[in-house]
Amino acid sequence: MDDLGRCYFLLGLDPGANPDQIKEAWRDLVQVWHPDRFGGNERLQQKAQEKLKQINQAYEKLRNPQAGAGAQSTTGAATASYDYPGFNGDEPEIDPMEVLRQGVNAWNIWRKKYSNLRPNLQSANLNGMRLEGIDLREANLSSAALQDCDLYKANLSGTTATAVRLQRSDLSRALLLGANLRLADLSEADLSGADLAGAVLAKCKLFRTNLVATNFCGADLSEASGVTRQQMAYTSTDHKTKLPSYL
Repeated sequence: MDDLGRCYFLLGLDPGANPDQIKEAWRDLVQVWHPDRFGGNERLQQKAQEKLKQINQAYEKLRNPQAGAGAQSTTGAATASYDYPGFNGDEPEIDPMEVLRQGVNAWNIWRKKYSNLRPNLQSANLNGMRLEGIDLREANLSSAALQDCDLYKANLSGTTATAVRLQRSDLSRALLLGANLRLADLSEADLSGADLAGAVLAKCKLFRTNLVATNFCGADLSEASGVTRQQMAYTSTDHKTKLPSYL
């Protein structure tokens, strides 16, 4: 059996299965073999981890043969992001960081499945992470470190992010509707095209922040520091926007 044939076999598929069938088979097997299902039995957990590694390698190879081959030859471990289903009812007792380490795709699937959760990432160190398009709605990001992060088109609406550190991060076209960014440091960040309607940015830092086409309608920027009239000239505001007194 050749390498691709073995991958189809591991996922219980016939050769030539289409991408939707491959993804469906992979997700089913992830739920069957996820180590969390074997809590309390270390021997079975180790077996499940090995099986899950094989399943992820097979999925990555079938999804993208060239990338899968490269990942397998250089690391010998699974590199695919996978569904983290929880298995503990509507509120799985899972550390959000464990989900996030599996990648943005796994995180977004998890958030969609458990939409009632409010992930707690308070004081988390996420510096430099690639989080493009991540769903962080209503998460607790207070005092978290997100410097130099890729948050392009991320959804941070309704987040509690007081004193969050976002220096130099790419937040272009991100959604931050109603986010609480009080005391946040956004110095040198890119907020171009971002929507901060109704957001609270009181006492935040906006030194050399890119605010081209940023929406601040209804936002509270009272006592924000570093922002200039030239920066604000390229933003959208309305009569509800609270600007620093020096502008």
